[in-house]
Amino acid sequence: MSKKLVTHINNCLTIRSLLIRSLYKAGSGHPGSSLSLIEMLYHIYRFEKNFKLILSKGHGVPGQYAVMKFFNQIDDKNFYNLRKINSKAQGHPDRRNFKKIDASTGALGQGLSIAIGYAIAQEYQKKSGYVYCILGDGELQEGQIWESLMFLNSKYLKKLIIIVDHNKFQNEDLISKTLPMPMIEKKWQSFGFKVFKIDGHDLNSLDQAVKKVKNTKKPSVIIADTIKGKGISFMENSGHWHSAKITDEFYIKAMKELNDKKK
Repeated sequence: MSKKLVTHINNCLTIRSLLIRSLYKAGSGHPGSSLSLIEMLYHIYRFEKNFKLILSKGHGVPGQYAVMKFFNQIDDKNFYNLRKINSKAQGHPDRRNFKKIDASTGALGQGLSIAIGYAIAQEYQKKSGYVYCILGDGELQEGQIWESLMFLNSKYLKKLIIIVDHNKFQNEDLISKTLPMPMIEKKWQSFGFKVFKIDGHDLNSLDQAVKKVKNTKKPSVIIADTIKGKGISFMENSGHWHSAKITDEFYIKAMKELNDKKK
């Protein structure tokens, strides 16, 4: 493993620590859904310029705030007052509060439509940056997503990069127990999409997949296999940690575990 990759992996562990600290201080939030996002968010903020990011699964925004904090795009006062009255860092993203929050989301299913609008504008204005849209896999149950795919099948947008956070959970239970979504790849393919399925926590795989999407001259999607609660053993693949409060005991355990993993 290269020194550069080790640095990036350690950075993601630091971001997870920032995230857990903010959720602990808030006394509420969505740890599991945020932890599964960290590598993809880190990749975007670290390697892209002039990007737009639509976090359609808006309840995962504490993960975005943690990445923003790592890159000095949010101040301590707001970051450590997550979900508090008068804080700009609310439990779902509000585009009025931060330059790098491009859409107010939380009503699931709407983010891809917003991203399409941004991507059309990017091409019309001949801007260089890409538009990223991150969808939750449970969110794919929303009909508006598939209406958007029908549009994209007829109107290829080269500036749009879609990533599905495929952590197999929605709310406190498995998707397979709530409303199963079998053959997820074939569903996207049936709408004319090229599918790139990857390990969503592997930074090299993310980098390669994004490059492939940029060079594929047709609608494409990255299905990122992820783990809800990634990085903290007692939170991983646990519906309980969708929105459970982080107590003193669990805060100490989580922070120690993340620190011990650093190389």
